[in-house]
Amino acid sequence: MDPSKKNYKIIQYRSTSILAIVFMLLLNSVVFTPSVDAESNQNHMDTAKIDQFMESAMERLNIPGASLGIVKGDQAVYLKGYGISGPDKSPVTSQTPFVLGSTSKSITATAIMQLVEEGKIHLETPVQHYLPWFQLADKEASSKITVKHLLHQTSGIFTRDGRVSLTKGNKSIEEHIRSLHKTQLTKPVGSEYQYSNLNYDILSGIVQAISGQSYEQYVRTNIFDPLDMKHSYTSPNDAAKGGLATGYQPVFGYMTPTKQLNHKGTIASGYLISSTEDMSNFLISQMNRGYFKDKSILSEESMKQMHQPSSSAVDGPSYAMGWSVNDNVIFHDGATENTYSFMAMDGEYGYVLLVNAMDYLVSYESLIAGVRGIVHGEELTQDDVPSAMNTYLVADLIALVALVFVIYSIYRLFKRRDKVRITGSRVFIQVLLMLVFYFTLPIAVLIYMSTIAPWPVIELFLPGLGHLLFTLSILLLIIGGTKTILLIRSRVT
Repeated sequence: MDPSKKNYKIIQYRSTSILAIVFMLLLNSVVFTPSVDAESNQNHMDTAKIDQFMESAMERLNIPGASLGIVKGDQAVYLKGYGISGPDKSPVTSQTPFVLGSTSKSITATAIMQLVEEGKIHLETPVQHYLPWFQLADKEASSKITVKHLLHQTSGIFTRDGRVSLTKGNKSIEEHIRSLHKTQLTKPVGSEYQYSNLNYDILSGIVQAISGQSYEQYVRTNIFDPLDMKHSYTSPNDAAKGGLATGYQPVFGYMTPTKQLNHKGTIASGYLISSTEDMSNFLISQMNRGYFKDKSILSEESMKQMHQPSSSAVDGPSYAMGWSVNDNVIFHDGATENTYSFMAMDGEYGYVLLVNAMDYLVSYESLIAGVRGIVHGEELTQDDVPSAMNTYLVADLIALVALVFVIYSIYRLFKRRDKVRITGSRVFIQVLLMLVFYFTLPIAVLIYMSTIAPWPVIELFLPGLGHLLFTLSILLLIIGGTKTILLIRSRVT
């Protein structure tokens, strides 16, 4: 792989590409019309190549719609929409709002640092100073968690616990944080990096408590407004009036429009809504000492502090404050159940990509890596982009074989229900096969996958295949139990 592309290795937030990897390992064991919005001051970028690449890549990845923003210095030099925003076939533009995913964290971190600059928050002060009622399962450890620990993802809160909340975001921010009182820490406070959405959910509670405003109102007033982010929202209902892009998910490879759950309590970690035009404005402020045009939202020193890596992931990028850092590239990705985003600062250029789909079996990294390559004069081929069709030909075939096996097992079970007579050495073979296919395999799937995320989350983020995997595992256990009973009866009689 081109070393320059390694800079764009992402840290997944919600759940998530890990699910796809595990799912595929387990199973293996058994044309769009672009919409131009801004093309001024392109600085000799080959925009025709960018458009051609985006269109062909979206086709290979089976993406309905996307929006791209390229920033250079203190201005957006290219803004463009591709494809459709939803079932009504409306074209995507640079002003089309998308649900961001974990790129929301950089906005939340900015809000915290604004309050730090005002002297209202101190990074080394424990969370309980600002939220006296904050408590996890370990009372003593809870008292040691500071604002800085949350920003750098070193609080000790487990990644999986952040995924649990993905189907429980209908509470208010305070109710959500209060519900964490039984959450166990899996690492000593401050000892090491451990990515969890909960860290940034808790930060949103601090923003509310200290500012005297709701998190949503604070972000609108102190970040969206000064950065002229007119197509950014803190509520999906408001965003719908502004043309919110519909998210899509692959169901056995077929891209299907789906509706998100209520994520009011987890908005700060992954459910803010914005457009590439607006996020380009945000990126400009991050790249220019806190300034967008003549307005400053944060000092140069605070911006440097936000981008300074503090905690390192194992074999991966380091984590700063709402940003990841790798080889001088500052970036963050975001993935919800049905949208994807990527934002990066790479030298004098910045990139924003928003997609109204998410596929956890096919990586979208190649999109931004390809655009960056074109900006820097590199030649790309179609082979640099994975094929969603090929991926699902394999995945669906494996799923079909597994389904046929289960159906055939049920058929044989009922057909030979009264004829089970197993004697001699065949008993050993029968028992061994039952242990492997009807007990060991389904139990391993159910337990191992649940250590990554609860099954309701897996089914939410991996519809179709996730449901099938769970259902087949349960059916195999039932068949195995029935076969065991019949085998015992045959031996007794």
